[in-house]
Amino acid sequence: MTVADTRFLLREEGSGDGVPVLLLHGVPETSSVWRDVAPRLATGRRVLAPDLPGLGGSSYAGPYDVPSLVRQLAALLAAEVGGPVDVVGHDWGGSLALGLAGARPDLVRRLCVANAPYRQVPLHRAVHIPFFALPVAPELLFRLGGRRVVDLMLKLAWRAPTPLDAERRSEYQAAYTAPANVSAMLGYYRAAVRGRVRRTGEGAPRVQAQKMLVLWGALDPVLPLLTGESVVRDLGADCVMVTVPGAGHFVVEEAPEVVADVLVDFLADDQPDQPVQPAPRKRAPRKKAVPQSPGSA
Repeated sequence: MTVADTRFLLREEGSGDGVPVLLLHGVPETSSVWRDVAPRLATGRRVLAPDLPGLGGSSYAGPYDVPSLVRQLAALLAAEVGGPVDVVGHDWGGSLALGLAGARPDLVRRLCVANAPYRQVPLHRAVHIPFFALPVAPELLFRLGGRRVVDLMLKLAWRAPTPLDAERRSEYQAAYTAPANVSAMLGYYRAAVRGRVRRTGEGAPRVQAQKMLVLWGALDPVLPLLTGESVVRDLGADCVMVTVPGAGHFVVEEAPEVVADVLVDFLADDQPDQPVQPAPRKRAPRKKAVPQSPGSA
Protein backbone atom coordinates (compact mmCIF):
# COMPACT_ATOMS: atom_id res chain seq x y z
CA MET A 1 0.00 0.00 0.00
CA THR A 2 1.12 3.57 -0.70
CA VAL A 3 0.62 6.43 1.77
CA ALA A 4 2.40 9.77 1.96
CA ASP A 5 5.76 9.21 0.20
CA THR A 6 6.14 5.52 1.10
CA ARG A 7 5.01 2.31 -0.53
CA PHE A 8 4.74 0.12 2.56
CA LEU A 9 5.11 -3.61 2.81
CA LEU A 10 2.66 -4.25 5.65
CA ARG A 11 2.21 -7.51 7.53
CA GLU A 12 -1.01 -7.83 9.51
CA GLU A 13 -2.41 -10.22 12.11
CA GLY A 14 -5.75 -10.43 13.91
CA SER A 15 -8.95 -8.40 14.02
CA GLY A 16 -11.38 -7.02 16.56
CA ASP A 17 -12.21 -3.86 18.47
CA GLY A 18 -9.17 -3.79 20.76
CA VAL A 19 -6.61 -1.03 20.46
CA PRO A 20 -4.39 -1.91 17.47
CA VAL A 21 -0.68 -2.55 17.89
CA LEU A 22 2.03 -1.09 15.66
CA LEU A 23 5.27 -3.13 15.64
CA LEU A 24 8.43 -1.43 14.34
CA HIS A 25 11.58 -3.41 13.53
CA GLY A 26 15.26 -2.51 13.67
CA VAL A 27 18.40 -2.88 11.53
CA PRO A 28 19.47 -5.20 9.91
CA GLU A 29 16.02 -6.79 10.12
CA THR A 30 12.57 -6.46 8.54
CA SER A 31 9.06 -6.80 9.91
CA SER A 32 9.69 -10.57 9.91
CA VAL A 33 11.35 -9.98 13.28
CA TRP A 34 7.83 -10.03 14.77
CA ARG A 35 6.74 -13.29 13.16
CA ASP A 36 6.80 -15.26 16.44
CA VAL A 37 5.42 -12.41 18.58
CA ALA A 38 2.63 -10.83 16.52
CA PRO A 39 0.20 -13.80 16.67
CA ARG A 40 0.32 -13.72 20.47
CA LEU A 41 -0.74 -10.05 20.45
CA ALA A 42 -3.50 -10.44 17.86
CA THR A 43 -6.34 -11.70 20.07
CA GLY A 44 -9.21 -9.23 19.67
CA ARG A 45 -7.09 -6.60 17.93
CA ARG A 46 -5.22 -5.81 14.73
CA VAL A 47 -1.45 -6.03 14.76
CA LEU A 48 0.34 -4.01 12.06
CA ALA A 49 4.00 -4.68 11.27
CA PRO A 50 5.37 -2.60 8.38
CA ASP A 51 8.82 -2.68 6.88
CA LEU A 52 10.24 0.72 7.80
CA PRO A 53 10.33 3.36 5.03
CA GLY A 54 13.08 2.50 2.54
CA LEU A 55 13.94 -0.81 4.24
CA GLY A 56 12.97 -4.38 3.39
CA GLY A 57 10.02 -4.35 1.02
CA SER A 58 9.03 -0.72 1.64
CA SER A 59 10.06 1.95 -0.88
CA TYR A 60 10.88 5.51 0.18
CA ALA A 61 13.32 8.04 -1.28
CA GLY A 62 13.89 10.15 1.85
CA PRO A 63 14.57 12.35 3.67
CA TYR A 64 15.57 10.00 6.49
CA ASP A 65 15.56 12.26 9.54
CA VAL A 66 13.34 11.03 12.38
CA PRO A 67 10.62 13.73 11.96
CA SER A 68 10.23 12.83 8.27
CA LEU A 69 10.10 9.10 8.99
CA VAL A 70 7.59 9.70 11.78
CA ARG A 71 5.36 11.54 9.31
CA GLN A 72 5.38 8.47 7.07
CA LEU A 73 4.32 6.25 9.99
CA ALA A 74 1.65 8.74 11.08
CA ALA A 75 0.24 8.70 7.54
CA LEU A 76 0.17 4.89 7.63
CA LEU A 77 -1.79 4.97 10.89
CA ALA A 78 -4.20 7.55 9.50
CA ALA A 79 -4.89 5.33 6.50
CA GLU A 80 -5.12 2.03 8.38
CA VAL A 81 -6.43 2.87 11.85
CA GLY A 82 -7.57 6.47 12.20
CA GLY A 83 -6.98 6.55 15.94
CA PRO A 84 -4.47 5.83 18.72
CA VAL A 85 -2.45 2.60 18.81
CA ASP A 86 -0.07 0.81 21.13
CA VAL A 87 3.45 1.04 19.71
CA VAL A 88 6.32 -1.42 20.20
CA GLY A 89 9.68 -0.66 18.61
CA HIS A 90 13.06 -2.37 18.63
CA ASP A 91 16.39 -0.73 17.73
CA TRP A 92 15.66 1.83 14.97
CA GLY A 93 11.98 0.98 15.36
CA GLY A 94 12.29 2.00 19.02
CA SER A 95 13.81 5.34 18.04
CA LEU A 96 10.93 5.97 15.65
CA ALA A 97 8.41 4.86 18.28
CA LEU A 98 9.90 7.47 20.64
CA GLY A 99 9.74 10.05 17.86
CA LEU A 100 6.10 9.21 17.15
CA ALA A 101 5.13 9.47 20.82
CA GLY A 102 6.95 12.81 21.02
CA ALA A 103 5.58 14.40 17.87
CA ARG A 104 2.12 12.79 17.80
CA PRO A 105 1.10 11.77 21.33
CA ASP A 106 -2.50 11.69 20.09
CA LEU A 107 -1.58 8.55 18.12
CA VAL A 108 0.18 6.62 20.91
CA ARG A 109 -1.67 5.05 23.84
CA ARG A 110 1.03 2.73 25.21
CA LEU A 111 4.69 2.68 24.29
CA CYS A 112 7.29 -0.09 24.55
CA VAL A 113 10.91 0.50 23.53
CA ALA A 114 13.25 -2.50 23.17
CA ASN A 115 17.04 -2.01 23.04
CA ALA A 116 16.85 1.46 21.48
CA PRO A 117 18.56 4.62 22.76
CA TYR A 118 16.81 7.88 23.50
CA ARG A 119 18.92 10.86 24.55
CA GLN A 120 22.17 9.04 25.34
CA VAL A 121 24.03 6.93 22.76
CA PRO A 122 27.23 5.08 23.80
CA LEU A 123 29.21 5.71 20.62
CA HIS A 124 32.30 4.04 22.11
CA ARG A 125 30.31 0.77 21.90
CA ALA A 126 27.97 1.51 18.99
CA VAL A 127 30.87 2.32 16.67
CA HIS A 128 28.82 1.39 13.62
CA ILE A 129 26.75 4.57 14.06
CA PRO A 130 29.51 7.09 13.23
CA PHE A 131 30.98 4.69 10.64
CA PHE A 132 27.66 4.35 8.78
CA ALA A 133 27.41 8.15 8.75
CA LEU A 134 30.65 8.47 6.76
CA PRO A 135 30.55 9.13 3.01
CA VAL A 136 31.50 6.39 0.52
CA ALA A 137 33.16 3.93 2.93
CA PRO A 138 29.97 2.17 4.16
CA GLU A 139 28.66 1.72 0.60
CA LEU A 140 32.00 0.19 -0.37
CA LEU A 141 31.88 -2.16 2.61
CA PHE A 142 28.42 -3.43 1.69
CA ARG A 143 29.33 -3.68 -1.99
CA LEU A 144 32.37 -5.81 -1.23
CA GLY A 145 31.08 -7.73 1.78
CA GLY A 146 27.39 -8.04 0.97
CA ARG A 147 25.72 -10.82 2.91
CA ARG A 148 28.79 -11.37 5.12
CA VAL A 149 28.45 -7.83 6.53
CA VAL A 150 24.82 -8.42 7.50
CA ASP A 151 25.72 -11.78 9.02
CA LEU A 152 28.50 -10.15 11.06
CA MET A 153 26.14 -7.39 12.31
CA LEU A 154 23.75 -10.05 13.59
CA LYS A 155 26.45 -12.30 15.04
CA LEU A 156 28.33 -9.62 16.99
CA ALA A 157 25.29 -8.49 19.00
CA TRP A 158 23.57 -11.89 19.44
CA ARG A 159 24.01 -13.55 22.84
CA ALA A 160 21.31 -16.26 23.10
CA PRO A 161 22.49 -19.88 22.74
CA THR A 162 19.89 -20.56 20.02
CA PRO A 163 20.98 -18.98 16.71
CA LEU A 164 18.76 -17.11 14.28
CA ASP A 165 17.05 -19.53 11.92
CA ALA A 166 18.58 -19.82 8.46
CA GLU A 167 15.47 -18.69 6.56
CA ARG A 168 15.20 -15.38 8.38
CA ARG A 169 18.95 -14.81 8.26
CA SER A 170 18.84 -15.26 4.49
CA GLU A 171 15.92 -12.80 4.25
CA TYR A 172 17.83 -10.13 6.16
CA GLN A 173 20.98 -10.69 4.11
CA ALA A 174 19.00 -10.19 0.91
CA ALA A 175 17.18 -7.13 2.28
CA TYR A 176 20.37 -5.32 3.23
CA THR A 177 22.45 -6.08 0.16
CA ALA A 178 20.09 -4.47 -2.36
CA PRO A 179 21.69 -1.09 -3.21
CA ALA A 180 18.48 0.90 -2.67
CA ASN A 181 17.97 -0.63 0.78
CA VAL A 182 21.60 -0.05 1.75
CA SER A 183 21.34 3.58 0.66
CA ALA A 184 18.17 4.06 2.71
CA MET A 185 19.64 2.39 5.80
CA LEU A 186 22.74 4.56 5.65
CA GLY A 187 20.44 7.56 5.22
CA TYR A 188 18.93 6.79 8.62
CA TYR A 189 22.34 6.91 10.30
CA ARG A 190 23.60 9.94 8.42
CA ALA A 191 20.52 11.98 9.25
CA ALA A 192 20.71 10.90 12.90
CA VAL A 193 24.37 11.88 13.26
CA ARG A 194 23.84 15.22 11.51
CA GLY A 195 20.85 15.93 13.74
CA ARG A 196 22.83 15.10 16.88
CA VAL A 197 25.66 17.41 15.83
CA ARG A 198 23.27 20.30 15.15
CA ARG A 199 21.11 19.74 18.21
CA THR A 200 21.43 21.99 21.23
CA GLY A 201 20.26 20.85 24.65
CA GLU A 202 17.99 17.82 24.83
CA GLY A 203 16.34 18.71 21.55
CA ALA A 204 13.76 15.94 21.23
CA PRO A 205 10.13 16.65 22.17
CA ARG A 206 8.91 15.17 25.43
CA VAL A 207 7.61 11.64 24.89
CA GLN A 208 4.06 11.13 26.11
CA ALA A 209 2.04 7.93 26.48
CA GLN A 210 -0.42 6.60 29.04
CA LYS A 211 1.88 3.72 29.90
CA MET A 212 5.56 3.15 29.03
CA LEU A 213 7.85 0.14 29.17
CA VAL A 214 11.54 -0.29 28.37
CA LEU A 215 12.40 -3.89 27.45
CA TRP A 216 16.09 -4.78 27.29
CA GLY A 217 18.26 -7.76 26.40
CA ALA A 218 20.53 -7.76 29.45
CA LEU A 219 23.67 -8.84 27.54
CA ASP A 220 23.45 -6.27 24.74
CA PRO A 221 27.10 -5.47 23.85
CA VAL A 222 26.17 -2.49 21.65
CA LEU A 223 23.62 -0.71 23.85
CA PRO A 224 24.41 -1.99 27.37
CA LEU A 225 22.00 -2.11 30.26
CA LEU A 226 23.12 1.33 31.46
CA THR A 227 21.76 2.77 28.20
CA GLY A 228 18.39 1.17 28.89
CA GLU A 229 18.35 2.59 32.39
CA SER A 230 19.06 6.05 30.97
CA VAL A 231 16.05 5.67 28.66
CA VAL A 232 13.86 4.87 31.67
CA ARG A 233 15.11 7.91 33.58
CA ASP A 234 14.55 10.19 30.61
CA LEU A 235 11.03 8.89 30.00
CA GLY A 236 10.00 9.66 33.56
CA ALA A 237 8.22 8.46 36.64
CA ASP A 238 5.71 5.96 35.26
CA CYS A 239 8.10 4.14 32.93
CA VAL A 240 9.29 0.73 34.08
CA MET A 241 12.01 -1.57 32.80
CA VAL A 242 12.02 -5.32 32.17
CA THR A 243 15.32 -7.04 31.44
CA VAL A 244 15.68 -10.35 29.63
CA PRO A 245 18.61 -12.41 30.99
CA GLY A 246 20.73 -14.22 28.43
CA ALA A 247 19.60 -12.07 25.50
CA GLY A 248 21.67 -9.56 23.56
CA HIS A 249 20.71 -6.71 21.27
CA PHE A 250 18.26 -8.71 19.13
CA VAL A 251 16.03 -9.53 22.07
CA VAL A 252 12.83 -9.98 20.03
CA GLU A 253 14.30 -12.91 18.12
CA GLU A 254 16.66 -14.16 20.80
CA ALA A 255 13.82 -14.58 23.33
CA PRO A 256 10.50 -14.42 21.42
CA GLU A 257 8.45 -16.32 24.01
CA VAL A 258 9.64 -14.08 26.82
CA VAL A 259 9.07 -10.91 24.79
CA ALA A 260 5.57 -12.06 23.82
CA ASP A 261 4.68 -12.82 27.46
CA VAL A 262 5.89 -9.39 28.58
CA LEU A 263 3.99 -7.59 25.82
CA VAL A 264 0.75 -9.51 26.36
CA ASP A 265 0.86 -8.47 30.01
CA PHE A 266 1.83 -4.86 29.21
CA LEU A 267 -0.94 -4.42 26.63
CA ALA A 268 -3.67 -6.12 28.68
CA ASP A 269 -6.70 -3.94 29.40
CA ASP A 270 -7.72 -5.32 32.80
CA GLN A 271 -6.75 -2.08 34.55
CA PRO A 272 -7.51 1.48 33.45
CA ASP A 273 -4.59 3.47 32.12
CA GLN A 274 -3.19 6.32 34.17
CA PRO A 275 -1.57 9.37 32.56
CA VAL A 276 2.18 9.78 32.94
CA GLN A 277 3.12 12.06 35.84
CA PRO A 278 5.46 14.92 34.95
CA ALA A 279 7.75 14.55 37.98
CA PRO A 280 11.03 12.79 37.01
CA ARG A 281 12.60 10.00 38.99
CA LYS A 282 16.27 9.24 39.34
CA ARG A 283 15.99 5.48 39.00
CA ALA A 284 13.04 3.43 37.78
CA PRO A 285 12.18 -0.04 39.06
CA ARG A 286 13.56 -2.87 37.01
CA LYS A 287 12.14 -6.37 36.68
CA LYS A 288 13.69 -9.45 35.14
CA ALA A 289 11.77 -11.51 32.63
CA VAL A 290 12.65 -15.12 33.26
CA PRO A 291 12.99 -17.23 30.10
CA GLN A 292 10.51 -20.10 29.92
CA SER A 293 12.81 -22.49 28.10
CA PRO A 294 16.59 -22.84 27.83
CA GLY A 295 16.57 -21.95 24.16
CA SER A 296 14.43 -18.82 24.41
CA ALA A 297 16.97 -16.49 26.01
